[in-house]
Amino acid sequence: MEITIRKAGIESLPLLMEWRMRVLREVFADYQEVDWETLRANNEAYYREQLAGGGHTACFACDQTGAVIGCGGICYQLEMPSPDNISGTCGYLMNIFALPEVRGQGVGRKIVDFLIADARARQTEKIYLESSEIALHMYERIGFTPMQDYYKL
Repeated sequence: MEITIRKAGIESLPLLMEWRMRVLREVFADYQEVDWETLRANNEAYYREQLAGGGHTACFACDQTGAVIGCGGICYQLEMPSPDNISGTCGYLMNIFALPEVRGQGVGRKIVDFLIADARARQTEKIYLESSEIALHMYERIGFTPMQDYYKL
């Protein structure tokens, strides 16, 4: 399959929102009592602010016909510089998603490669993510390693 990746800007907001909500509904299918309208509004506000300010890069994967078959994004933030991140710039990969019928055909890999290239162009030294079980092997093949000593509250 021929896969192209295209960067998505604010002009793609309706499509970004459609795909973001699709991802959230799949990933958080087990969550009860989700206020989907508020979640949608908050995500739209996030995209409006962060795409305009350069704090987020979003992209779509398209097949040979131009149809969108996947999406992804990377959030940028600054942390205090440290020996493992001299610049303090971090990228958080998120929303990496491919349609079920094209999974296992390199779509996710192309999306991640595009976003890593974006991060490297911005001198981002630390890139991290959360992963589903199904994608762990892909991330490991790319070179991601498990992080230890991290907790969530």
